[in-house]
Amino acid sequence: MAITNVSFTSPSSSHPWIHDVFLSFRGEDTRNTFTGHLHHALIEKGIKTFRDDVDLQKGDEISLALLEAIEQSKISIIIFSKNYATSTWCLDELVKVLKCRKSIGQMVQPIFYDVDPSYVRKQFGEVMDMHEKKFKDDIQRVLTWKVALKEAANLSGWHLNNGHESDFIQRIVEEISSILMKRTFLDVAKNPVGLDSHIRAMSKLLSVGNDDVRMVGIHGIGGIGKTTIAKVVYNSFAHQFQSCCFLADVRETTNRSGLVPLQETLLSEILGMNTNLNVGSVDRGITVIKERLCHKKVLLVLDDVNEVEQLEKLARDKSWFGPGSRIIITTRDQCVLDYHGRVERKYKVQGLRKADALQLLSWNVFNKSYPEEGYEKLTDRVVQYAKGLPQVLVVLAPLLCGGSKLVWESIIRKLQSRLNKKIYEILKISFDALEDNEKAIFLDIACFFQGENKDDVTKFLEASNFHAVHGIQVLIERSLVNVDQYDQLQIHDMIQLMGRNIVHQESLDEPGKRSRLWSHEDILRVLMENTGTYNAIQGIKLDLFGQKDILLNPRAFTRMKRLRLLIIRHARFSNSPKSLSNELILLDWDGYPSPSLPSNFHPQKLVTLNMSHSKIKQFKEIKVCEHLREINFSYCEYLTCIPDVSVMANLESLKVEGCCNLVEVHRSVGILNKLSVLGVSDCSKLRRLPNLKLPRLQILQLDGCTSLEKFPNIVGEIPRLDVIWFSNNPIQELPLSVEYLIGLVRISITSCKNLRDLPRSISKLPRLRYLDLRGCRNLGRFPKSSSSSSTNLGWLASSKGNKTQDKSLSVGWFPALRTLRIAYCNLEEVDFLKSLHCLSTLEELSLSGNNFISLPASCITRFTHLRSLTLWHCNGLQQKNASSGGKSFIDNLTMMIPILYRFCGKMITTIKIRGGELPKWFRHQTRENEMCFRVPPPKNAKLAGLVIGVALKRQAFVLWRTLYFLTVSIIIINGRQ
Repeated sequence: MAITNVSFTSPSSSHPWIHDVFLSFRGEDTRNTFTGHLHHALIEKGIKTFRDDVDLQKGDEISLALLEAIEQSKISIIIFSKNYATSTWCLDELVKVLKCRKSIGQMVQPIFYDVDPSYVRKQFGEVMDMHEKKFKDDIQRVLTWKVALKEAANLSGWHLNNGHESDFIQRIVEEISSILMKRTFLDVAKNPVGLDSHIRAMSKLLSVGNDDVRMVGIHGIGGIGKTTIAKVVYNSFAHQFQSCCFLADVRETTNRSGLVPLQETLLSEILGMNTNLNVGSVDRGITVIKERLCHKKVLLVLDDVNEVEQLEKLARDKSWFGPGSRIIITTRDQCVLDYHGRVERKYKVQGLRKADALQLLSWNVFNKSYPEEGYEKLTDRVVQYAKGLPQVLVVLAPLLCGGSKLVWESIIRKLQSRLNKKIYEILKISFDALEDNEKAIFLDIACFFQGENKDDVTKFLEASNFHAVHGIQVLIERSLVNVDQYDQLQIHDMIQLMGRNIVHQESLDEPGKRSRLWSHEDILRVLMENTGTYNAIQGIKLDLFGQKDILLNPRAFTRMKRLRLLIIRHARFSNSPKSLSNELILLDWDGYPSPSLPSNFHPQKLVTLNMSHSKIKQFKEIKVCEHLREINFSYCEYLTCIPDVSVMANLESLKVEGCCNLVEVHRSVGILNKLSVLGVSDCSKLRRLPNLKLPRLQILQLDGCTSLEKFPNIVGEIPRLDVIWFSNNPIQELPLSVEYLIGLVRISITSCKNLRDLPRSISKLPRLRYLDLRGCRNLGRFPKSSSSSSTNLGWLASSKGNKTQDKSLSVGWFPALRTLRIAYCNLEEVDFLKSLHCLSTLEELSLSGNNFISLPASCITRFTHLRSLTLWHCNGLQQKNASSGGKSFIDNLTMMIPILYRFCGKMITTIKIRGGELPKWFRHQTRENEMCFRVPPPKNAKLAGLVIGVALKRQAFVLWRTLYFLTVSIIIINGRQ
């Protein structure tokens, strides 16, 4: 009888096994016969077997040594013979063995030696009667023996009855050997560190114990520890499955020998060591796997999968495996998991935490959990270099072990520019698996676009005839590139260095023969010596991170006919180039040294042109540029005009900020249908802009145009522009056409001292939520509706809880305002508040620094959701007027508070006025820093609000020869500020 089911019930990977097998037997029956022969055969096979050779069985108590031997054994073999149950010693051993089966997952296998299993269950009953009489004072012990005998007799095992004993023993030894092979734990790592969190995460995803079949993917960058995690998980849960298989190096084996050997290994390990299946072909192997494994609860790990076909041939469907099975797949390529369609749960491996990385390196270098004294900073630098990749630390450890500090310094310096060969080979596997299109995209990102906006890079790559949208997604799925929360491309330092090393291999000694240049030493050598070769260099990115004068060979770019990308920043060139490649797609030359571009420069593929801070005077040379999307000539002090750009039909962004001599913008700029960004901030001599018919405009920057006399006229609706913000402009008015800016959410106008009027059409903007006017001293008044009055809208203030509103008011006079600030604009009256239709939306109202003398409560209580009312420096509110009964607004404030509270219960009103005395109606006053008073209880009076007045003296102080005045008040009520 062979073993048919093996069940393990608890984790055992961490249990300290000492013996492979423990033999429980009746010495008088089999010590010198069957048990002796079996013990010898097991030892000969290399199986560590415990047998009580010394006759210690004296008395009725089992020895502590035997109890420990049972606990330290992977498998216990119970040899039931005719007199087995007569020994109380054997029965106690049996009880202990079955406890270990439940508690530590020990495998228990009975051998029925010249007895039938039914005899063990029934005929041993006579022996139990004898034990009951003998141990009548310890009957519970006897009952425990009975239960143990019944449980053990029901276990599958071997039965010898008149057979050949030597053949029988040989079969047992082979099967035990096979079981132990399956039970042998995988070697994880020399110093496993930081794995607990991964095990917990995988445990949740696997949910071992449920009867469903699950496929779980582990994916991440090369060297991140996917295989190590899979091994630890395998060791932790293998005991809970009938059969297990860890198929290592699936990618490599497939490339070397195909899929048939993998199928055969899978079947051999799961069905048993003696199973010699030669499937012959992949298709036959699929059928055998489906038919043989569909009833088995298996744990299968497919390690380092890189093709969907591998999953299709090894584990295509969950129905191939029995209930409760778990299939774990490790891969660098998330797309493999997604495309397979059966992997519903995925675990992306993150890099080691710094503390774990430091400990891992220390164990591998110093053989302890922390660095040697004096090596702390050096160890930190190596950990920083590895950026969470454990494989990098493991590879570097032998190079660092035993080295002096000088050796460490030398190794670290070398690593900054060149990858270690082993690390390079590990990481390059992912690159080699890419198609040519993705390889080119990856190298461009690794060399030029770390931290750049994904959309901007995509535009460049698409213009380079790369299929960038799909290509970048492939790189993300293969863990070569990430996109952060700001939509910027990020690449691990090791991966970036691997990509740059690939380019470096194109020509070890001649940088002019490489496709991409990023090292300033290599670039300067090429530019000064004119060593660039035809059809080699495709991209140059020079960033010196600090101004430096460079002697440029004027003909340095002449031979670079395939140059697609040229980025030069923070460098001052003594000469200008005689020519530039017409293949350029991205030209970003900050501080370009010449007033004009080369006359033979006709870049038909150009997408981005950035010449900020340059000496450029005009860009008429760019004649054929239908693909151009972005122009930036900001801070070009010699630029005087923007010429006709009508041929640039695809232009999306035009920036000329800080061009202090710019005086003219051609009218064609105002009719670019795709233009979304127009920036002319700080163009101090620019007096006017053309009419704007820009349906896609999203950003309009006018701040600091101190000579701009008129806001541009709007022609047609512009739905995407949501903010207008400008200050210190001599603009006198906004045009009526401002109503076509239907997407405006915010308008902020500051210190425009000539602004006298706002058009009534501004009130029609349907999405305007924030209107901020500050320091516009000549404004004087705010537009108000002629058709609305406080009378016909007053009903809205009659009930605080009224939620209804006439639909005709939802589109009207400022219908959506949430914040209205009109500060220091010399307003004489506030009647316009009565005509606003933002009754249920206005939350903040600031009227500080104006000249009105009255603010009727009816103007405020209309806004039922108002949270803040600010009235700083409104000194007119202190003036007495006839409409207020000869009193001022401040005098009547106590009467207004209950009204304001009734309709605007959560509003906070802040008033700051001149004068050294508080009004007399403040009931509680003091000159001290602290004051206590009782609030009337609710039964006697309903508290409408709390008015706090503070009289402050300005404190003067001098900072950097400038006189400042400071007034500060911090109010704390019942301990709360």
